[in-house]
Amino acid sequence: LWTDKNAKTEEALEPWMSPVYETDLPHLGNPWCDLGKPCQYEDTNNPAGMSDMEQARLVRWALSMAIDRQGIVDVLQAGLGTPIYLELMGPKFPGWRPERTVTQAMVNSAHEKYGSDLLGSGTDWPEYDVPAAEADYEWPWEIPTDYAEAERLLDLAGFERGADGTRFEISLNKYRCETGDVCLEQADAVAAGWEDIGVSTKLLTEEYGAVVVPRMRDRTQPWPVVKNCSVETANYPFDWPPPPSDSSFSRPAWGCSFESRFLDYMYVGINGERDKQAREDLHLDMVDYYYYWQLYSGMVQPPRGVAGNPETVQSWGSRSTAAGFWGRPQHIVPAN
Repeated sequence: LWTDKNAKTEEALEPWMSPVYETDLPHLGNPWCDLGKPCQYEDTNNPAGMSDMEQARLVRWALSMAIDRQGIVDVLQAGLGTPIYLELMGPKFPGWRPERTVTQAMVNSAHEKYGSDLLGSGTDWPEYDVPAAEADYEWPWEIPTDYAEAERLLDLAGFERGADGTRFEISLNKYRCETGDVCLEQADAVAAGWEDIGVSTKLLTEEYGAVVVPRMRDRTQPWPVVKNCSVETANYPFDWPPPPSDSSFSRPAWGCSFESRFLDYMYVGINGERDKQAREDLHLDMVDYYYYWQLYSGMVQPPRGVAGNPETVQSWGSRSTAAGFWGRPQHIVPAN
């Protein structure tokens, strides 16, 4: 929760008083204490000179590097599908660039380009120019499974292993998601990777609709969940904005439990831009932002499609959309 304004209503928000900031959770960055807002806890575990935002960013990257995505595909999905590294970007997505990396300077540069009367200057947003522990580190789009690097990042963040080998504890919500019962085993695999790097992982089997959804709606869900948020398929176009659920525009309804003025700006800016290349440039900056801050660490994408009779249908190349709908007969090319 990195914005103090509801971009839809222009009402003031007080994110620093949210229940998610009642305690200092290693994976959640709190920018507000350093900005002079009320702090609900005493932050005592940051390394010298490191902000809570940077500490939590390093933790999220470490957790992401400890996910064996290809192993989950090979074992739990019988080799079907691909790894995915971010909910709205990965193999099969338009604009996928596996060789691309992101640096702090690139994200700062994006902030310096953007701003509006509604949201103010991008250089005034809380996450702008947060000092990085390793400013020149190139954070990869194609995130490797690298337990050694994950452990190094956790050490850098100040979470060294204790006498029992544990660094800290985290909870992970698991339930039947888009992959059905397989999702429960996928969550177990993620938890096993985190345990290997010293993060004690408590698996929560709370009911999604009755328990987790209300917390998502109220922006009080503090734990990662093994589920996608709003981007359903790899058809998500490269010139589209973030889903409204990634911004304050979805208030007071369900959201993905994180908000920032950067994403509010992208939602308005991309929707209002008529030039396709300009929209793609905005989208690229947006994806880099998601990667740098690790807001959407991906896991895997299962195959999804339809079956057709080759004797009657030559092809059905449906146009790229957010949800990948197939119910469009105008795109069917009949067989001769």
